[in-house]
Amino acid sequence: MRFSPLPRIVIAILTIFFTCALIAPLPFAIVMPGSAQNIFDSIITVKNQKSYPATGRLDLMSVRVTTPNNWLIGPEILYSWLRGDEAIYPRAAIYPPGTTAESEKKSATADMTNSQNKAINSALNFLKANPQYGVTKNLLVEKNIHFDVKRTGGPSGGMTFAIGVIELLTPQDILRARHIAGTGSISADGTIGPIGGINEKIRSARAAGAEIFLAPAGNRKEIKNPPEGISIVIVSTLTDAINALALSHD
Repeated sequence: MRFSPLPRIVIAILTIFFTCALIAPLPFAIVMPGSAQNIFDSIITVKNQKSYPATGRLDLMSVRVTTPNNWLIGPEILYSWLRGDEAIYPRAAIYPPGTTAESEKKSATADMTNSQNKAINSALNFLKANPQYGVTKNLLVEKNIHFDVKRTGGPSGGMTFAIGVIELLTPQDILRARHIAGTGSISADGTIGPIGGINEKIRSARAAGAEIFLAPAGNRKEIKNPPEGISIVIVSTLTDAINALALSHD
């Protein structure tokens, strides 16, 4: 059976169509592994209260996300998909309608400040409920944040921040010279909530050399193919996290 070639006008129209499909802006966002920053490196300082230097490293994890003003084209999306260490999401799943880069920055800054306050409250509540850690009254923690809050996922550093406060205020050595990383929001009562970009944060943590990664129970089902050499510990509360670090072996 013989087929007649397509008319040139049809070929031209198809060429234009597929070219436009490749370069047309699409409403997607890319989530990429970010950085791991040691929370004891100028992020938390303690004054008017005896503190104890940490013997280990505790990483605050971040992810990088394309801004709400960015429109991606087909080749960019395909390249990110082929890389394997980046995730593609509909932009509406990351940013509410009408979000701009400026409004997102302001929102993330407010979220992080609120998260720090909750983290401090949860840490102090934990210490008050656990006098065996030997912490006195009148605790005062001064926060000094130097990382880009826009890229930390807003409240996602709450659990890590709380653990850092406890580690500095208690004479007990919780980290025991280990490299720990983790992520999760936190409430004043110590409940740990799920966050976005869990797999990207685990990969970033392992790349930075972390041995243990504390992950929220709400993200358990999302964790896929974690890299070798890092132990994933699922936690639901701040008490779970502290107990896991106290019980785990080097």
